[in-house]
Amino acid sequence: MSATSHPDPDPHRVPEPGPARAAGPAGGPATADALLALVTPERAAELVTASLDWPSLILTPLQLAELELLLVGAFGPNPGYPAEQEVAGVPVPTLAVPAAEADPLAAGVTVALRDLEGVMIAALHLRTLLPAPAGSPVRLVGTLEGLRLPHHPDHPALRLTPDQLRAELRARGWTGPQVGAGAAWAVWADGLLHTADVGRIRALTRQGKRCVVLAPVGGADPADAGHHLRVRCLQAALDAVDAPLRPSEATLASEAVASDALAAGAAGRRHEPAPDPYRRPGADHQPRHRSLLVLVPAIPSPLLATPREPGMSATVLPPAGRARRPPSTGPAGIEPIGIEPIGIEPASLSRAGIPLETGLGVTGGEPRPNGDTEDLARLNAQRAHLASNYGLSGSLIGPAIGAPGRQELASLLDAGGPIPAELTPPAVAAELARAIPPRSQRGLTIFFTGLSGSGKSTLAGLLVCRLLEQGGRRITLLDGDVVRTQLSQGLGFSRADRDTNVRRIGFVAAAVAGAGGTAVCAPIAPYAVVRAQVREMVRAAGGGFVLVHVATPLEVCEARDRKGLYAKARAGVIPAFTGVSDPYEQPADADVTVNTAELSGDEAVDRVLDHLRVAGWIALT
Repeated sequence: MSATSHPDPDPHRVPEPGPARAAGPAGGPATADALLALVTPERAAELVTASLDWPSLILTPLQLAELELLLVGAFGPNPGYPAEQEVAGVPVPTLAVPAAEADPLAAGVTVALRDLEGVMIAALHLRTLLPAPAGSPVRLVGTLEGLRLPHHPDHPALRLTPDQLRAELRARGWTGPQVGAGAAWAVWADGLLHTADVGRIRALTRQGKRCVVLAPVGGADPADAGHHLRVRCLQAALDAVDAPLRPSEATLASEAVASDALAAGAAGRRHEPAPDPYRRPGADHQPRHRSLLVLVPAIPSPLLATPREPGMSATVLPPAGRARRPPSTGPAGIEPIGIEPIGIEPASLSRAGIPLETGLGVTGGEPRPNGDTEDLARLNAQRAHLASNYGLSGSLIGPAIGAPGRQELASLLDAGGPIPAELTPPAVAAELARAIPPRSQRGLTIFFTGLSGSGKSTLAGLLVCRLLEQGGRRITLLDGDVVRTQLSQGLGFSRADRDTNVRRIGFVAAAVAGAGGTAVCAPIAPYAVVRAQVREMVRAAGGGFVLVHVATPLEVCEARDRKGLYAKARAGVIPAFTGVSDPYEQPADADVTVNTAELSGDEAVDRVLDHLRVAGWIALT
């Protein structure tokens, strides 16, 4: 976790919030102070009409999030994609597309950038295309004219642009001449806020600071339950910030922010100010919290959501008015476009004490030389820059020391036990428990894989009977042969068609598990990459995934050959038959392995049931 204090070049300048401001010359953005870079409605209509003759690019959700950052002015008033990936040590958004999509493009061409529904968001006036090695994406460099911001149906009241947040801060009395510099601080929340984080926010408020929790949600799917759960948990954490101090939190009462020790003239702490009267511009209601939650289109980083040692450290950025290092030119003399970084270098972050240890990242693997360290430096630089552009004078990045890790929380939720208040505020724990039931009550996919004739369908059917006998789970059986006649009717047996068939099974299984049901699947699924895709689909839907490898040897399966398929494959009647003329990739990640040449059906299913009990997916009997 790092703490950054930085002055706003003009901390009292607050542009008016609202839609696109009046345009300047040639229909472009106005020359007023506002950061939002959208053209006038008249210019937007001209661009939409002209775009009928332009090439178009459909942006991914992550690309749309980075485009939104550019259009809201987070990287300067003249948005564009620069030739450099970093400017003055700050990573900047870039746009890379597959070589096939870049083939019809050339310098001087204008490209319509569209969302997934085909709505035009911006016009990109290409200045150059940066060459890339064969097979690699091609980077596009050019200037942008923004027509509109991407549409977000989720939590619109929490999505403030830098302009709107600056106005909000002034409306709350958090910025302005009467407050002084350094009153409003950003607290970045790439994951959740836990008890230690709540204590840290309280420590800031006791020092007279006001906290704005910036939650990166770039690329979030509005239909993703996990995204909404995170927002509810953050709101519950801010409820905990406002709640009376519990006895168990008494040790947090003296917590300090390291950057205060570096601040010149710091003389003791100030008392927490009383809640200020507040009226949002254009609304007549009181705020829910004394702190403020804002969803920003930055892309969340698992690296910044992972607790790491050592404790809090501080960086003081260059004071206002200090000369900034001019950005160097990119390839072919192309200069970075529209980027106004705050002028900090990754090396200065490390020198100032921001924790950059390796080996403590989300993967939990061995330290990567120049891996996590460099990633953290870049992320810290970008987050400090964004906080400054949102009008905030300080920035806390990363979880507080003592915050639980993802695995610790997952273990508690899997078992269905209570989450101690010392780890997570009770209101946050309640939201988590409501959305993520214990494994025994959670959706599940049990995925059998093996050669034709290995016994998959028999075992899957027997397992369904045993689970229904026990009760407590709603079961859906997706047998490979049955699916072929319904869900995948018309597909052949080429590799592409077989992959599509397994993905369809995975899609249905994920939907069943995501709704709290249990899907039992029994396709051949010969390829490891597609099995991994199904596992990820199910987990992304919030379900559990158990892979059962029915490892019956090929000679036994061929000897059974109840349908005569092996005989036809040997005769060349069936091409690309798994195990004969097409490979079966043995799973290296199976949770259970059974061999029906050595075990009866009941014995094999008992092994699967034993695993489900030990792993907590079904109750012990």
